[in-house]
Amino acid sequence: MSLEIIPAQKKHASASAELILDAMEELIYFYLGEENKPEALRFLTDQFLLENSLYSYKHTQIAILRGKIVGVLIAYDSSKHQILQQLLKNYLEENYNFKDNLTPETEAGEFYVDAISINPSFRGQKIGSELLKHAEKLALKQKHSQIGLLVDLENPNAKRLYKRIGYQVVKSTSLGKHAYEHLQKQLY
Repeated sequence: MSLEIIPAQKKHASASAELILDAMEELIYFYLGEENKPEALRFLTDQFLLENSLYSYKHTQIAILRGKIVGVLIAYDSSKHQILQQLLKNYLEENYNFKDNLTPETEAGEFYVDAISINPSFRGQKIGSELLKHAEKLALKQKHSQIGLLVDLENPNAKRLYKRIGYQVVKSTSLGKHAYEHLQKQLY
């Protein structure tokens, strides 16, 4: 397998939006107030193209295999999360009549993996593991001693993968109307 992981560019917006939606469909529909896939893809594409967005291309790495985008990773310094989340909330209030509060997802001092998604046709080929290794390299490059992420309680396979490679549960939380666990891994 000749997998390449590169920083995303604006031209990757459409393919990335599809993968991001696959990873967090329920949350995106909660944000929008309806289950509308075309609107969700438009929203994610718009957010991807912004420089100051939780889902920006600036925080995104893409996995390419044989010329095809097969995976996406969104990860950033947790110190940026509160500001980016407030910008998202403002956008949702202005464009989607969003009235809820957004739960903080990160812990102070961690490098945060906001989303990781693999094209269903390419799952089981260790692409997710490679993206996580890449996230750890990015974290170390930015001098972070820990990396964190949320795992959906309804996704035991993902939780098993994370625990197998050293992540540990630090707390339970919820986003939208869904339960998650916050996991962290010490890098040094």
